[in-house]
Amino acid sequence: MIAKPTAPAARRRTLRVLIVDDSIDDVRRVRELLEQSGQFVAHAARSTEEAEHLLEDGSFDCALVAARTWADPQAPLARYLREKRPDVAVVLLVDAPSEIETLPAIKLGAHDFLAKRQLDEAQLAVRIIAACEENRALRRRDTMVRWLEREARTDHLTGLHNRHAFDERLRDACSSRRGQRRPVTLILADLSGTRIVNEVHGHDVGDDMIRRAAAVIAHSVRGDDFAARIGGDDFGIILADADLSLGRLIARRIAQEAERRNLDEWADLVPVSLTFGVATGVDCDAAELFAAADQQLARRHGRGAVVALPRQLTDSDGPSVA
Repeated sequence: MIAKPTAPAARRRTLRVLIVDDSIDDVRRVRELLEQSGQFVAHAARSTEEAEHLLEDGSFDCALVAARTWADPQAPLARYLREKRPDVAVVLLVDAPSEIETLPAIKLGAHDFLAKRQLDEAQLAVRIIAACEENRALRRRDTMVRWLEREARTDHLTGLHNRHAFDERLRDACSSRRGQRRPVTLILADLSGTRIVNEVHGHDVGDDMIRRAAAVIAHSVRGDDFAARIGGDDFGIILADADLSLGRLIARRIAQEAERRNLDEWADLVPVSLTFGVATGVDCDAAELFAAADQQLARRHGRGAVVALPRQLTDSDGPSVA
């Protein structure tokens, strides 16, 4: 009988480890244990500055850090690793694994701790590998959480924010500026003709109109503005710390960009026509500001794309409209 060839054992990846400790004897001992295992490439730093320099210039999987340099939340190395190198797992080297010394450090982002006097080759290897795997798992989880949060706040047809994200941002923008006399401007935009287009040409063509309108809005607003699809063919744009004149300017810019594309790359497509309602509020709540902009939108409905918006200012608090 011919024996079946066995698959080669999976080769474990060599891990790069940075030892940060001002004790030459401790560094030497840890380094010798790492080299004996054959699974690690070890580098050493005796100061925070040297450690940061090595971290900037190289890729590391784990940092073995003397606990005394990690106790303070504002310790330079702890802050540097948290903010700039979250991909590096942290294992603390402590003189004695007492609860008082280690638990606060773990809360600051360290993944594990090891007592220097109890180190051996096998334990050191197992704990470093476990810390690296835990860190990778946490980073994957955080990435997934951020992705899910983004998905929950995104309109999948247009790529803009959705109504939930819009309502939350409008409430926050109004409440955070209350009592500060800082304005919030809201633009509501309605895409004309989608119902007829859906009936005559089908929903695919109507969806394409909505996507093109969203593209025009995204192109025309500023980087700090918040644009969302808030209904079937309705859009909302929040301009924080912007007055009514700027709101009118942004609305006019969107209308002009839509007209330019209708005459150019969209010449063979159903044209995009937008109607706008603009309102600015100082010390008003989100519902009041939305109602004012919606009222202006209702008055202008059916007039097509608005290129120039007349300004109507009031001296009283609450939304001004255009």
